[in-house]
Amino acid sequence: MTARLAPLYSEGGVLLTDVPFLFCHTCHTMRVAPQIFTEVTLYTHHCETDGLKRASLFDILASGQIDAILAMYPGPDPSSKPYVTEAQIDHLLDVWNVAQELGDVAWIDEVRKTLCDIHALHLNQTRDFQNQQ
Repeated sequence: MTARLAPLYSEGGVLLTDVPFLFCHTCHTMRVAPQIFTEVTLYTHHCETDGLKRASLFDILASGQIDAILAMYPGPDPSSKPYVTEAQIDHLLDVWNVAQELGDVAWIDEVRKTLCDIHALHLNQTRDFQNQQ
């Protein structure tokens, strides 16, 4: 997981900026960092009840707190090679099945391309592993 700042739109229409989100590089999901989830929820609620449409998390938290969260979840090492897991492949095959059931040709092509890319990475990983032995 990597932490990154992103805006958050509440159900009440408030735009809260500078929110640390955790981003998963495998499944591409994002969620508010658990260390500040309560503060974000309460502040968003207060903004909604006060009629604010835009606010920054820096209004209630020190930049040091947000910097500490970002430091806890550093980004991937740019010098490292991408790593393929079986779970990624299984997930893509599940998505492929859904796309086929829906008959979405564009989606099927996108999944096929991603599977080909992951397969190439997996072959490189296997060769690298065999060369190390």
